[in-house]
Amino acid sequence: MSVSPLEHTAIGALGGSVEVLLMQPMVAFKNALQEGRPIPTSPAHLYRGLSMNVLSMAPITASQFGAHRLTQQLLLGKADGEVTGAQRFISAGVAGAVSALIACPSELIIIQQQRTGRPLMAEATAFFSAYKLPSIYRGLTCAIGREGLYASGYLGLFPVLQAAMHKQGYSPSVSLVVSGLAAGTFGAVASHPFDTAKTRMQAFMYTKPEYMTMASSFAAIYKEGGITTFWKGIAPRMARIICATFILNYIRTNSVDYLENARKE
Repeated sequence: MSVSPLEHTAIGALGGSVEVLLMQPMVAFKNALQEGRPIPTSPAHLYRGLSMNVLSMAPITASQFGAHRLTQQLLLGKADGEVTGAQRFISAGVAGAVSALIACPSELIIIQQQRTGRPLMAEATAFFSAYKLPSIYRGLTCAIGREGLYASGYLGLFPVLQAAMHKQGYSPSVSLVVSGLAAGTFGAVASHPFDTAKTRMQAFMYTKPEYMTMASSFAAIYKEGGITTFWKGIAPRMARIICATFILNYIRTNSVDYLENARKE
């Protein structure tokens, strides 16, 4: 019996929690660079918003793992070993888009929390006192684009490259490292313009008209400094995503292998 989508969801929750605990400082660096704030240096500032990030990243990664497997089963009617590279890439993109429904509101609160320094509950109370409920999904279109491309990297491109290199005779360690670096770099570079626009829209909310929509945000960012401005803050985010690619796939592979082997005994 193969590992079910529900079990993949639980594995994703574990993986997301571990990844955030290890990589939270990279989130603080990236947000500060994108917003033009001074880069934080104190541990207290670097880990500000950690509780919300854990609470959000666990279900985000859980939904990506679960939706990825569910898409393969329901829409493609395939077992994990029967999925082609293109199908794996597409199902990963769909899973990422679904997870944006969780990522968008949680990251909005984190971004506001890092700007104001308020505790989680105080920030949530202040936000909903100032804005109407639909505002919590500000930047959703950008989040869908970002999460779809990000998940396509670590859930789609990584296993496809790893399998291809292994078939070509490369050692497991070389296949792992090269595939992780390539998939993580792709996920970061391809999705970062959406992340930059989303961060600006959520950081400034409705105070700056140039960031009212995704289209106007892209235009404003380009006008500010040209095409390279879309990749502002890419270094810490790329480092985080490359590390996340290894962390999440390590937890996923070993957890799935453990469950499958346990059922054979």
